[in-house]
Amino acid sequence: MGLTKTEARQKALSYLRSREAVAGFELVLLDDWTLERAFGWVFFYDSKRHVETGDFRDAIVGNAPIVITKIDGQVHETGTAFPIEHYLSKFESW
Repeated sequence: MGLTKTEARQKALSYLRSREAVAGFELVLLDDWTLERAFGWVFFYDSKRHVETGDFRDAIVGNAPIVITKIDGQVHETGTAFPIEHYLSKFESW
């Protein structure tokens, strides 16, 4: 059966909440950027302040998109060295 998009989004939010103490600021999902694939969902995020102000000084660096896999609900960090499709290609064979 697997996860629903709503459940996956909740997992992504929980992941962000767990990272906020280290980051030192509030993180938010960029829902308009979410990608749905056969294997699950790709969630993008940024600092709440950057979303609200648009000021590049409030943007975070190194915030690699996260993947929540449909079949098991696992959180997978991607990377920033390559385009997102590079990281997603490993999930396409699932």
